[in-house]
Amino acid sequence: SSLSHSINRLSRERYNESVYLHAKHDKNVLATRVLKDFTSDFEARSTEHTHNKHHCTKGHHEHPLLSDVCCEDVDNVYPFERSFRKSSSVVRPPNGDMKLKIAILTVSDRAASKSYETGDLSGPAVEQAIFDQVHRLNTSFSNQKVCVTCIEKDIIPDEIPDIKEKLLTWSGKSNEIKRGSPRDLIFTTGGTGFAARDVTPEATLSVVDRECRGLMSWASMELTAMQPLATLSRAAAGLCGNTLIINLPGNPDGAAQVVELLFPLLLHAIADLRIS
Repeated sequence: SSLSHSINRLSRERYNESVYLHAKHDKNVLATRVLKDFTSDFEARSTEHTHNKHHCTKGHHEHPLLSDVCCEDVDNVYPFERSFRKSSSVVRPPNGDMKLKIAILTVSDRAASKSYETGDLSGPAVEQAIFDQVHRLNTSFSNQKVCVTCIEKDIIPDEIPDIKEKLLTWSGKSNEIKRGSPRDLIFTTGGTGFAARDVTPEATLSVVDRECRGLMSWASMELTAMQPLATLSRAAAGLCGNTLIINLPGNPDGAAQVVELLFPLLLHAIADLRIS
């Protein structure tokens, strides 16, 4: 499918961008390192009986520690303070113009009770990320246009019944009076962590007809390179009718990063849904 082709293409681009990290072996350096390690270990074992068993022996490696994959110092290959290299490439959207109806749902007790002095920041961050991606795609591919014709937002507390009802309404499957046609895409933000009140994934999975695990698994893998704590997200994704639901983290920056990563791919998923 076009979605699988786009994911494969993007994976190849990611691989090519990481060439600078690929192992570069110098046989002479490697042979010297192995010899030093062997000699040091042998000397340490031979003199071990001269030390009190309660004493700690200091490290005997005076040369820099080499990485496990190449003959360079670890810090030179993979510095502690890592930076994420954003891809300059853009996944081509599906052929033809595309009009989108999108909804953004902020799930937060404090935002719903207006406890934040600044108000809700996550919803606006997601909205801005969407329009940034639309602009980027339209600028990169002038012969086809992506247009957001409707974008609706709401804020609700961390309650499974409230989340479910809103997702079903926006997907056109609620018992309430339908307000227009179903949305193509729903982004939720918040409630994806490990706290007892973080129930957005559970609410989402209870309404979807088909789960889309690959999207969130890939997003987690990519974002973990930038922020290891991204692995702790329990975000889910799935289809409720022909509406694609994506859980985003509650952190505004984190939510925007997921949108930036997934948005071009989501367009291909929506295009496939429209064919069916």
